[in-house]
Amino acid sequence: MDIYRLVNECTGFDWDEFNIHKNWDKHQVPWWECEEVFLSEPILLLEDVLHSATEKRYYALGCTIDRRKLFVSFTIRGTKIRPISARDMSRKERRIEYMKNQKPKQIPKFKNEDEEREFWSTHDSTGYLDWSKAKKLRFAKLRPSVRSISLRLPEALLERIKVLANRHDIPYQSLMKVYLSERVEEEIVGKHLAAQHR
Repeated sequence: MDIYRLVNECTGFDWDEFNIHKNWDKHQVPWWECEEVFLSEPILLLEDVLHSATEKRYYALGCTIDRRKLFVSFTIRGTKIRPISARDMSRKERRIEYMKNQKPKQIPKFKNEDEEREFWSTHDSTGYLDWSKAKKLRFAKLRPSVRSISLRLPEALLERIKVLANRHDIPYQSLMKVYLSERVEEEIVGKHLAAQHR
């Protein structure tokens, strides 16, 4: 399938006990930061056509909301992205746009995802992947993982939110998510900018 079409059909993430915590244990990359890389746009995406025997592999270079630069190897199952390995980019990966085309080394065959995760946690991808062939893409239909929560609000505040939501012609729960998301991003980006100016 064409990579553009495949990416456009992704709607969510495939997490389970085998992949949700292992990148945290190894590199302190939580699952939600992996998701942020794919939800930021655009990301640099490379398809592994040479070494994907049974299940295709893809590699991404991208940033989280607070500008943490990550390398992620993953596969796509149906319409779900299944992250396999995630870590901070190496120095060479951070400068990928300046690198000349080079002949990549052979990626070994892996028996399982754990073996693959271990390999990418200790190897710089620039020696094994030709990033000059990567594409800048965005996952248009991709949505973050969600969880239902219980939230107690003062009734007056809830009524004000409902009035505002009515003005925007959207459900009040959607407006609350927008406000929360904007505020969190504002805090994170502000903190990041403040750190840069020190």
